[in-house]
Amino acid sequence: MADKQYQFSRQAENLIANLRGLPEDFSPIVRDTVNMDAVLDKILRKYKIGFESLEDRIREKWIQIVGPANANHCHPIRIENDNVLFIAVSNPIIRQELQFNQAIILRNLARIENGNRIRRIVFRSG
Repeated sequence: MADKQYQFSRQAENLIANLRGLPEDFSPIVRDTVNMDAVLDKILRKYKIGFESLEDRIREKWIQIVGPANANHCHPIRIENDNVLFIAVSNPIIRQELQFNQAIILRNLARIENGNRIRRIVFRSG
């Protein structure tokens, strides 16, 4: 068994005290302080602020990826699970053409830095 005794949450402690007929603890909760630099670095990395992302590179090279004829009728929405690209398509005809050319689009995506992570494309109306 561990040397450190289990610490209940404040809410659980107050519930136990209430059941035992003891007064509840309403003192302020004191937490350890954290350096703001560490918090900001964590937030910047999590939301990729200040870093060029794969989505940015895809938007820059969009005409080369889908071709100039289709680029005006569709645009990338987002990347989910680091391997699925969602594309909004304006009409069903363009959607079907893009589905036929999906292998070519994936090949063009692989030419971009980290673009080879995209394994699947999902076309959405919009």
